[in-house]
Amino acid sequence: MKRVTSADVAREVGVSRATVSYLLNNTPGQTISEETRRRVLEAAERLGYTPNRNARALRLGRSDIVLLPLGDAALSHVFAHAINACSAALNRQGFTLVADATMHPSPKEATDAWLRLDPAAFIDLILPAEHEAVVRMMRAGIARVTADMDVPSHLSAMDLISVEARMLQLSHVIDHGATNIVYAAPSSFYDSSKRALLGPALDAIATNAGVELRYEAVNLTSESVRASASRWALGGCDAICGHSDDLALPILTALVDLGVDVPTAMLVIGVDDIPASSVSTPTLSSVTWVVEQLGESLAAGVQSAVLDPSKPVEYAVPELLVIERDSTNRQR
Repeated sequence: MKRVTSADVAREVGVSRATVSYLLNNTPGQTISEETRRRVLEAAERLGYTPNRNARALRLGRSDIVLLPLGDAALSHVFAHAINACSAALNRQGFTLVADATMHPSPKEATDAWLRLDPAAFIDLILPAEHEAVVRMMRAGIARVTADMDVPSHLSAMDLISVEARMLQLSHVIDHGATNIVYAAPSSFYDSSKRALLGPALDAIATNAGVELRYEAVNLTSESVRASASRWALGGCDAICGHSDDLALPILTALVDLGVDVPTAMLVIGVDDIPASSVSTPTLSSVTWVVEQLGESLAAGVQSAVLDPSKPVEYAVPELLVIERDSTNRQR
């Protein structure tokens, strides 16, 4: 089927192609009657007209695509929610967010694929600043939008946000009286570089507070979760910080099944604030982001970055907060 053009719309209505272009591109300063505007828009809808992306990019001097490379990032509930918030905020500014989760064989192939999209800007939330693909994108003149935090070049903003979420978790249970705390995570976490990044930060909080903190691997199987919960209940533990809600929820369920009084005898908290956290028995406390704040900040950053792609523009990292529910609320 032949693509409908602005010329087709102009013929249908009986006006000039320039008039159609002014209306469909919302060109300011034009004196076109409401009747003509209505007829043009109705004809465009009826004929199935869609703007030509290449023509639009030529007119603006850039595309309207904003790239978010995801790399191997786990798409958690709160992160997916954040992507949606960023997409909506960027859309209100006339941009389209493209999140790429492709595992490219090399940084060069990743950059080649991204440059074919001709993005107006890219967001380095997931990739470290020293990543070869980030360097290549900047050399290609693509505007970079980066976090307003002091991120070591070998780490990403998401790495530090993840650490800060767990620090908030630990501080929350300490503030609620916990003194013998377990940080529970899947065994795969302990085999990764993330353990080396997170451990010192949590250890410092525990040392300063004078509490005991130990790390244990718990896999997401009923046997592993129940055995761990039983050991903690008998071993004097009074708080569990689950690496995610997906792990904290089955731990919470196992503790309740064992007759442990949560939160009086044991506090439990997760990260990610998945929907099931608010309907469990007891409900699960969790750490989350203010994702709408991230979306608006990124959209503003992109607007500034495309005006001068030669230097990075910063966005505000999202605020983290504890959603306190029954599992840590000893005042209920």
